[in-house]
Amino acid sequence: MKAYKKFMNALATVEKIVLVITFLLILVLTVGNVFSRKVIHRSWSFTEELVVAVFVLITLLAAALAAREEGGLVSLTLVTDRLPKKLKKPSMILITVLCIIFSAILFKYGMDKVITQLQNGKRTFVLDWPEWIFWSFVPIGAGCMILHFIEFCLDFCTKDEKEDK
Repeated sequence: MKAYKKFMNALATVEKIVLVITFLLILVLTVGNVFSRKVIHRSWSFTEELVVAVFVLITLLAAALAAREEGGLVSLTLVTDRLPKKLKKPSMILITVLCIIFSAILFKYGMDKVITQLQNGKRTFVLDWPEWIFWSFVPIGAGCMILHFIEFCLDFCTKDEKEDK
C-alpha cells in the first residue's frame, strides 16, 4: 500500500506541474495574441487551436485531482451525509464504481479516437501537428481520473476501518 501511495503522490505532483505549465502556456498565448492584435494588428492564428487542446488537458487533469481530493467530480452529499454509518461505505463504493465506469467509457472513446487519428494521419489545420497528440489528452485524463477514484475509495474505506478499531 505504501508503494501505491508513493506512486499516486508522484502522479499528483506530475499532474500539478503539468497544470501549472499548461495554465501559464494558455495565459502567455492568450495575452500575447491579444497584444499582437491590438499593437501589431496581426493575429497568432495557431493560438486558438493550441489553447483549446491544452484546455481539454487542463480540464481533465483538474477533474482527476478533484477526484483524488473529493472522490467525485460532482458530489451531492445531501443524501450521503445523512445515511447511517453502515451505509456510507457501500454508497461510496457504488459512487466510485459509477465514476470509474464513466471514466472508462471516456478512456475507451478517447483511445478509439487516438487510434483512428493515427491510422488516418490527420493533422491540425494551422499547426499541422498530428491530431492524435491532442486527442491523447482525453485518455490520459480519464486514466488519471480512474486511478484517483480508486485511490479516494481505498483511502475512504481504510479510514473507516481504522476509526472502527
